[in-house]
Amino acid sequence: MYLPKIKQKVGGKIAGKLMDLKTGRPFNGAFVQDFAGNFFKGSKVTDKSEKLKFVPDETAASESLGVKKHFPQPTADDYVKGTLARYFIKDGRSGKVVEINRKTYLIEKQDKKLYKRLLKVFWYIKGDPEDSIINGYKYPGIKSKNQDVINQAEKKMSGIGAQALTDTAQFVRK
Repeated sequence: MYLPKIKQKVGGKIAGKLMDLKTGRPFNGAFVQDFAGNFFKGSKVTDKSEKLKFVPDETAASESLGVKKHFPQPTADDYVKGTLARYFIKDGRSGKVVEINRKTYLIEKQDKKLYKRLLKVFWYIKGDPEDSIINGYKYPGIKSKNQDVINQAEKKMSGIGAQALTDTAQFVRK
């Protein structure tokens, strides 16, 4: 395959690491990036160039959005209510989704940047994690309810299920 030099970027600093697809190990050698964002071994792209996998750095993703990543800690009041409010921001340019705190959410909401999408979800944290059947009727457990939260959130912010909300039993107590 031929790629003009103008459509290739040799080396440089990247916000993450490169992985060798054959071995699964980190790659630290010379690399080239094409115009589509693909990475290859070597100093130029040829027919025999081996593709590399780019793994973005989590802190770089939040820095590109200009926000600090947040990991929520449910309080006793949250467990009494049974839900936890969680806030997310997505960069429309890179597709990165990061969880943020309430204060940052409110600031970003006032900022009204067109390339940033914001979302608030209520995450279930109290109850039986597994589904149960009582008198022949199925009652959804917390995992099922949170999966429904993820499905609804995906409609508004694609990629949130794969990048941020991966564990449906996160923070759950009986």
